[in-house]
Amino acid sequence: MATDTAGWEPHAKALGEALLVVFGAYLVASVVLAAVNPPLVDAGIVTPGGTDEYLAQFALQYAGFLLVTGWYALAVRDEPLIPWATPGRRELGLIVAGIVILVGANNGITRLFAAVDVSLGDNAAVTIGTGEPAYLLTMVAFSLLVVGPAEELLFRGVVQGRLRETWGVWPSILAATVLFGLSHASVSGGIAGIAAYIVTATLLGVLLGYLYERTNNIVVPAVIHGVNNAVIFAWLYLGEIGVV
Repeated sequence: MATDTAGWEPHAKALGEALLVVFGAYLVASVVLAAVNPPLVDAGIVTPGGTDEYLAQFALQYAGFLLVTGWYALAVRDEPLIPWATPGRRELGLIVAGIVILVGANNGITRLFAAVDVSLGDNAAVTIGTGEPAYLLTMVAFSLLVVGPAEELLFRGVVQGRLRETWGVWPSILAATVLFGLSHASVSGGIAGIAAYIVTATLLGVLLGYLYERTNNIVVPAVIHGVNNAVIFAWLYLGEIGVV
């Protein structure tokens, strides 16, 4: 009996494009980092092993993300892929609600893992800040202005948006969220800690994907994501200066 593969071709093509963009984003980020970071060190602009070097590395990596995301969304696509607009009153309400839910869920999931004696893996962007309050404060702004927007443009804007065209809404949300979760595997802490970190990112990503579909505006998940990360660094900063 002949199998009908034609119906799966658009789905496979969408998935292939989404995976290539994600792979390309990480590849270009690595290339940009390898090409630019050494000259910055050699010129004395950043200190080897210092927090300023780590900040420069993060900036270079996310610049690579944005290069690939922008290239695909603006140059490869014939029609607009990532809708955005200044949030209206309804969207501002969803942003506030989303921040409360995301921050609360993040804390709740962490506590649930702790209850079964599993600690989330250590993110290098966080651990570098131990004893470095100025770095943590800078990461608050970096989370809002760079991390949230860049990751949402890639995973919700490009991946979820491209998959939605053939996969539908919820399959695209779940697939994009799984990729988003797996992208957070580069943490330390053993297999259990890494798995817990991936699961946490994946679960939180479902909310971001849902709100993107609900509002059809990439600004909404970008702001929520950025604020969630900023809250983490702000809390660590307050701890470093002895407030909490």
